[in-house]
Amino acid sequence: MKKGLILALLAVLCATPVFPSEGRIKVGSPAPTFTLLDENNQGVDFGTLIDRPTVIYFTHNSCFYCAQIILYLKRAEKEFGKDRLRIMGINIMAKDQQLIREYKSAMGFDYPMFAGNRNDVLTAYRINYVPLLIFIDANKVVREVVGHYIHEQELHDSIQKIMK
Repeated sequence: MKKGLILALLAVLCATPVFPSEGRIKVGSPAPTFTLLDENNQGVDFGTLIDRPTVIYFTHNSCFYCAQIILYLKRAEKEFGKDRLRIMGINIMAKDQQLIREYKSAMGFDYPMFAGNRNDVLTAYRINYVPLLIFIDANKVVREVVGHYIHEQELHDSIQKIMK
């Protein structure tokens, strides 16, 4: 029993990407951008969509906390206005449009979401877990990284900072 438990633990540790903290996306740096597949399986350079203050939300279909944050993001988008705030999702489980469509349908949001199950994306943003929110100002500069569950007031405070 102990041997099986130890082997299972080792398998999980070996399968989980671990990135050095010194390579983590840095506040004050330009946001890394990529051409990713959207829900229509079309390649989109999501960097072109960072044309206003932006929240990039890393999530996946099985994250309970992520589902709660989506409710907050939908309300924030309504409060701040789509013309003043861009929200984009990156689904780290998705390799194509299938999971994105299922997720958007189940969660009832219409902001853009991209398939982010790629090593270059996961490495650039140092994705070890979700939820992860990246707050980017209108100059495409990262102003805050929140790598945990976020309360609605904290989300709104962070959005107000990037809108200044």
